[in-house]
Amino acid sequence: MATRTMFLIQHLKLQRLSRVISAVPTSTRVPYTPSPRATRTFFASARQLNRVSDAEEHIKAGTEHLSKGAIDMAMNSYQNSVRSAPSGAGYFNIGVCYFQMGKHKDSIVAFKKSLEYVPHSSDAHTNMASAYIMLKDVPNAIRHLEQASNFNPLDGEIHYNLGCVYEATNNFEGAQTRFERAVDLGIEKAEAKLLALSKKA
Repeated sequence: MATRTMFLIQHLKLQRLSRVISAVPTSTRVPYTPSPRATRTFFASARQLNRVSDAEEHIKAGTEHLSKGAIDMAMNSYQNSVRSAPSGAGYFNIGVCYFQMGKHKDSIVAFKKSLEYVPHSSDAHTNMASAYIMLKDVPNAIRHLEQASNFNPLDGEIHYNLGCVYEATNNFEGAQTRFERAVDLGIEKAEAKLLALSKKA
């Protein structure tokens, strides 16, 4: 079982974990709605919009820190962001930091929180799958990769990763289907995986 786990860790790409979201989704912005107390509503909205603007600045600063390898400073910026205005982007990036710190359980909590704001994020599900792989929880890794695939069926990397996990768990039929789909979507390395699978048949 240890060998299989190592196979999974070596072959499941963590590509999305190098990606952070650089802006708060526009859906978190507070719309201005006229009301009988329009003046008070306007000022309240302005304060809320200022918090969103502050949150965006914290995310930009966090992304800059992370690009320089300053994970602690990046984490601090992202946490300041969600304190200013909670967002899917903020919690997603906190999850990335936790993962890079090796705190995989905490990263899963953060990615789950990001899904409360962006429910159909294939990146969040992919990163959660990567964290579950590191925790040797293969069933949950598969579940989240499948969800990621459902939300973004044209992402060849997701199909490739899922094919690797299926292969490692001896689901060769499922692996072949995913590798074939990955090839169709331009993932060249999936061709070698299909060749290797054919020799096992």
